[in-house]
Amino acid sequence: MRSLWFTTSWDDGHPLDLRVAELLARYGFRGTFYVPRRNIEGRSVVSNAELRELGAQFEIGGHTFDHVRLDAVRDGDRQIRTVKYAIEDDLGRAISGFCYPGGVHDPAIRDQVRTAGYQYARTIQNLSFALPTDPFLLGTTLQLYPHTRVTYLKNFVRRQDWRRRAGNLRVVLRGGSFGARARDLLTRAIETGGMFHLWGHSWELEEHDLWDELEAFFAFARDRVPRDHRLDNAEVIAAASAVSKLATV
Repeated sequence: MRSLWFTTSWDDGHPLDLRVAELLARYGFRGTFYVPRRNIEGRSVVSNAELRELGAQFEIGGHTFDHVRLDAVRDGDRQIRTVKYAIEDDLGRAISGFCYPGGVHDPAIRDQVRTAGYQYARTIQNLSFALPTDPFLLGTTLQLYPHTRVTYLKNFVRRQDWRRRAGNLRVVLRGGSFGARARDLLTRAIETGGMFHLWGHSWELEEHDLWDELEAFFAFARDRVPRDHRLDNAEVIAAASAVSKLATV
């Protein structure tokens, strides 16, 4: 097996994140939870006590204070800063990661995230095995959601890096269940090396009845990914930095 890093991340801070955390722990995987402290869309958000419960085992990152898209508000820098302060106050420790709501970012937004004291940020670029060369552009491999082929094609066109992602696009366009796509992509990642990054929203797992799919995938991955290759997002960034430094020696 080539060098493969396996990571997961979960957005929006819904209370069902605790169920995701339970599955991660059961199968021995790491994960990062990106949490707002309110949600203007009306969805529930973990309480302070639930946040601390998640943070006792897993990495926590910021996701704006009110779960807002940063191109649609005037106070984006405040949203980025205040969620960091609130989470750190609850956990009693610093956090290093941020996730752009809706995947919306540009150079100015990335600078705001960096200035707020975050060390990295995650995007929603799918179909990637590449370790990030820019810590504020951490990509993903597959969203845990029953996307159509058209959606995968649109994401592929919009998110660039087409040459490296084309093989993974062919895999998901074969069709089949989410579980089949995930297993095929992980098998390919093991052969090629790099990063396999699964992400999703716990409230969508409930909405689309995907819990069994997730558990079956974790059972499949557990037998194929060595424990010391299972990282959270911050650890992936550290691994990418170490690889980059080795390449320049």
